[in-house]
Amino acid sequence: MIDKIEKGVQLGVEKRIEKGQKVYWYSYAIQKKENVYYVYECEIAEDNMAQELYEFENVYRYLSLEEVQNKFPNKYEISFKDIHALKGNKIFNVDFYV
Repeated sequence: MIDKIEKGVQLGVEKRIEKGQKVYWYSYAIQKKENVYYVYECEIAEDNMAQELYEFENVYRYLSLEEVQNKFPNKYEISFKDIHALKGNKIFNVDFYV
């Protein structure tokens, strides 16, 4: 996994979350570009997906992979080791944040 991140491959995870009577989607992704590690994290209620009304949507920039791992949010029973290649799909476009 670490070698893929170092090569600039975007890795991430998406998970369906239930809170009360509502369904949410949580996304986390990391991609290295030009020696910066970009981390994208968002959460959206399923009902709000068509309007793209996010509960939150953040992009973080880190200078080391160790810092990325130390700042991993560890919520919704997801750990850093759960991120994986996205099979052609991307969670975010890193070029918007460079």
